[in-house]
Amino acid sequence: MEKMKSDIIEKVLNGIGTEEEARAVTEWFATQEGEKYLSDQMDQKFEEIKEGYEDILVDHPIPSEKIFNKIEANIARKRLKIILFRCAAVLIPTVLILGLFYHLDSKVELFGEVDYEEVYVPKGERIQMMFQDGTRAYLNSDTRLKFPKKFSLSEREVFISGEAYFVVTENPKRPFIVNINEMSVKVLGTSFNVHAYPEENDITVFLEKGRIALTAPTKEEYILNPQEKLIYDKENRKCTITKIKESKYFSVWKNNIISFHDTPFSEVIKTLNRWYNVEFIVEDPTVLNNYLTITCEDTNLDNILNGLENIVPVKFVYENGRIKIVAI
Repeated sequence: MEKMKSDIIEKVLNGIGTEEEARAVTEWFATQEGEKYLSDQMDQKFEEIKEGYEDILVDHPIPSEKIFNKIEANIARKRLKIILFRCAAVLIPTVLILGLFYHLDSKVELFGEVDYEEVYVPKGERIQMMFQDGTRAYLNSDTRLKFPKKFSLSEREVFISGEAYFVVTENPKRPFIVNINEMSVKVLGTSFNVHAYPEENDITVFLEKGRIALTAPTKEEYILNPQEKLIYDKENRKCTITKIKESKYFSVWKNNIISFHDTPFSEVIKTLNRWYNVEFIVEDPTVLNNYLTITCEDTNLDNILNGLENIVPVKFVYENGRIKIVAI
């Protein structure tokens, strides 16, 4: 993709670009070059407000929390030239969320405690997000992501429940931290998948690229290298790390491809329930013990069920808005 012109970027960031320019700029932000631009912009603003230069931001005492909104709006519009993207709905299929970033020194106690936003992806849906530093997050069905309205000076921290794939923009000055229940994953710049649904016993983290440090609830730290998978057993509080050969199966869901590799039929049913928000009724529980391998690029539910019927001795029957699994 060709380099984006600075004047077009400025027009879009200031909210005066055309729809075509907004789409082009936002697509460029999703490239490696665009991500670096966003990260460099953050670093530049932080350099501008080092200790001793707070008066650049606020040139008068902060009298009261009562004027919080007024000060916030004034800074956003006039003082800091905040990077606020007004083209949030034109890039990534379904949804794109770009945060509003406040450049404030830690000694300027203007905003008090950090405010958080939360996104929930219901069953049957998947979305993609982008943060103000260029980091991308793909959220699978029935997933909840909590993130701050502004990242701190020292780290970028989010909280996940469900499944997500992160492509983190590298920034050694501010590591990216993903909190999973009582665990945390610390990264500088990498791509990895997190599978951590609260109703399931196992938490699985698969590292595709880069290097991550995972801290377990036992406070033990585990280092993952590329193509390694960590499984944390919540009941036994133990971690196991294995090298994965067929790594492609862990993150194809973000490309709207459904894939199972040597997976219990019971897990397949759970996944289909999340993806399509449909209830399955199992007449004979013994069929759930079958293991199967299948990849479907055509994610039409009927086609997937037909494919499963070819490899598992079952029949799927629609009944009153639900799907009955009949052993044959």
